[in-house]
Amino acid sequence: MKMIAPVLAVIIAVAATAFAWQRNQALEEARAALAGANSQLQKAQAELRSTSAEVAVLRKESAEQKLALDQQRAELATAKAFLDSERAATVRIREELTKAMELVASLSRPRAAQAAPAFATPQLVRPQAPMVIRAAPGGAAVGAARRAQ
Repeated sequence: MKMIAPVLAVIIAVAATAFAWQRNQALEEARAALAGANSQLQKAQAELRSTSAEVAVLRKESAEQKLALDQQRAELATAKAFLDSERAATVRIREELTKAMELVASLSRPRAAQAAPAFATPQLVRPQAPMVIRAAPGGAAVGAARRAQ
C-alpha cells in the first residue's frame, strides 16, 4: 500500500497538470480571440470615425447645394415672371403697331377711295349769312308788350 499512495499522488498530479494545461490552452485561445475581436473593434471604430467625418462633410455640401437649389428656383421664378411680362408687352406693342400701320395705310389712301374713314376728319364750317332784323309794318314791334284792350 505504500506504493499505491505515491502512484496515486503522481496520477492525480499528472491529471491536475493536464487539466491545468487544458484550461491554460482554452484561456490562451480565448485571449487570442479577444485580441482579434479587439483589433476588429478598433478598426471598426476607426472606420466609423472616418465615415462620420465624411458624413459631416456630405451633410454640409448637401445643405449648401440645397441653398443653391432654392436660390436657382427663385431666380427661375423671377425669370419666368419677367418673360411673361415681356411677352405681354410684346403682344401689346404688336397690337399698337398693327393699329398704327392701319392708320398709316388709311391716311395714305386717296380720300375718294376711303369707304368709311377710321376717324372723323375735320370739315371746314362755312359761316351762314348774317341775320337781318327789320321792323314790322305798322309801327308795333312783334312780340312787344301792349296794353290790353
